[in-house]
Amino acid sequence: MKGVAAINTVDVAATAVVLLIAAGIVGAMIAVIRAVADDSGKHSHLKQFVETLFETPAHLRPGGGSVKAEEPERDADGRPAAAAGERFSEPCPACGETVTHEDANCPSCGLRLLS
Repeated sequence: MKGVAAINTVDVAATAVVLLIAAGIVGAMIAVIRAVADDSGKHSHLKQFVETLFETPAHLRPGGGSVKAEEPERDADGRPAAAAGERFSEPCPACGETVTHEDANCPSCGLRLLS
């Protein structure tokens, strides 16, 4: 009978520890939600961290993040239109074939070239 009472005591203590840990985790989650929902700016780093985890980060949203220069216009090949005036002749990084400013893809291996 003593053995059964000792096992019951251990079970009760283990259950209490698990419930205390669960209550601590729930309390921490509530504290984080309150901090993130606060608009005062006190916890801006925490708010940015949570937004990065669960939403699209501000720097990846259209019109969000830092101020960017205007996106250059692109021609039909997807290259910047301003690059059309830049003339060059270089070897292809993949196969070594000579490519020029007129090539969007390498004529030999088909590698997509960036200007």
